[in-house]
Amino acid sequence: MEFITKFAIQNLKKMISRILIIAAFVSTSAACFGQKGYTQYIKQDGLRMATKWAKAKDADGAVKPALLIAIENTNKEPVAFSYTINLYYEGMLRETASMSEECIVGLKSRIGKLNGIYFIPQKFTPEQLKSSDFNFTMDGIEIEKVDSCPDAAAE
Repeated sequence: MEFITKFAIQNLKKMISRILIIAAFVSTSAACFGQKGYTQYIKQDGLRMATKWAKAKDADGAVKPALLIAIENTNKEPVAFSYTINLYYEGMLRETASMSEECIVGLKSRIGKLNGIYFIPQKFTPEQLKSSDFNFTMDGIEIEKVDSCPDAAAE
């Protein structure tokens, strides 16, 4: 009888530990963008996209304002996605950039500078980017479930 009680207590402890680990993982994943200062932009077909403005180095190594983009795939399957960034000043479209043929494996995140997902505007001064006359949109978001990502080994 004593053996059964010890065995039951050990199993209960293991089960509680697993539940706590899973709960911690879920709460960390859900808050991952918010803790880093990102604002959710869109959630569509299992893909969450969030943005924030920060600094990043351009191709010449100069530090400039950049739109950092965080992407989380909540699907179990990999997804290919594309989108267009439109930057407006005083209500007029001044700059656009297309991101195509991106892919992210299932249940993974790619975040801003860490994964090279950012856009450095070329036609705006830092003052214009901070102005209330400045706005941006991410349009033409297309998401497609795929069998695998071409560089899945790197993720």
